[in-house]
Amino acid sequence: MEEKNISFYEIPVFSFIPPKYAKLSKEKGGKIFGAFLIVFLILSLVTCIKFSKGFDEVTESLKDECPEFTLIDGEFEIDQPYTFDSDGTYVEINDSLEEVDEDTIRKINSDYKYQSVMVVGKYDFAMLNNGQIQSFSYKDLGNFTISKDKLVREIMPSLKSIIIIVIMVWSIVSLGLFYLVACIMQLFTMMFGKIFNKDFDADQRYRITVLAKFPVHVVVFIIGQFLSVNFWVNLILQIAFIAICVFFYENKNTQENVLTIEQTDDIV
Repeated sequence: MEEKNISFYEIPVFSFIPPKYAKLSKEKGGKIFGAFLIVFLILSLVTCIKFSKGFDEVTESLKDECPEFTLIDGEFEIDQPYTFDSDGTYVEINDSLEEVDEDTIRKINSDYKYQSVMVVGKYDFAMLNNGQIQSFSYKDLGNFTISKDKLVREIMPSLKSIIIIVIMVWSIVSLGLFYLVACIMQLFTMMFGKIFNKDFDADQRYRITVLAKFPVHVVVFIIGQFLSVNFWVNLILQIAFIAICVFFYENKNTQENVLTIEQTDDIV
């Protein structure tokens, strides 16, 4: 009886099942890429929804609680200091802070408590978003001016849209990096193939690597919504799952060995 083909939408699901890899590795590379791209976009959409919710809370808090302020000629002034600290988001606005840089953000987030941090000082500001820290000097903004009303009504909505677009674009870029890393990590697949006496060609070896990286990526993403996952832990988990997938990989050699054993038993 002919085995049913794996559908486009089953590829991400079956990538969690090592015994399926013998058949998955024979699927077209473009089909696997397309299936994973959809999942990466979905994961980015989850990130966007979470970010949007937090960003809207910050905007509403600024509107209701933030005192009046102005930024003119590269110098920031505010009626009174403002601090927001809730749901993994930290915002501090204080014109008594004369130097704000990346180290300021690192000190605030030394225990990785926050996913988003923004600190606004007298002459510069810094922010943490999506794991990236950036700092800016107001002098670099030229003749740019801002006030509370302009921030809440114009800048924050525009900034939110820009960041969401960046997150969605990054999902495509990150998938490209995902495949690039798989080029290197297929060395582990080749090593485990020799250890477990598995037979697959170069294309299948690369696809096995890509497929085996995917479940760990998804699991780490889910865990990352609640806890920070160390890079080395992530890497070890990926290598371990590659080993498991190769171990359960069924090829012609294993099938021939099984047939030989059965034939020998029949003769005896």
